Amino acid sequence: MQNTDDRTNETLRFLKWIRNYSGWWYLICTPGQEQMNLEMMKMLIERLYREGFYEIIFVLLMVHRNHPALSHLAEYLFLDSCIARWDKEKDHIIQEIQLFLE
Repeated sequence: MQNTDDRTNETLRFLKWIRNYSGWWYLICTPGQEQMNLEMMKMLIERLYREGFYEIIFVLLMVHRNHPALSHLAEYLFLDSCIARWDKEKDHIIQEIQLFLE
């Protein structure tokens, strides 16, 4: 669990990032923006990753979940994960699917 001071410092760092990159923040938070294309999305994800704002990557993906570039992301990630884990974890994968369907 993070220390309160650490969390406060991270929040302050994030707020300063928003101030410095308000245009990007607007794009991240506003679905349907014309400027949001595949290249912009890739660039934003890279910048957020480099800054350590991992949670905001998931915010970006959720806000823009209806964007054509993201239409098959979940399917791709699921299949990629299954492929990577299949040899050692196929029983567990099948159990996870069955639990989800209950």
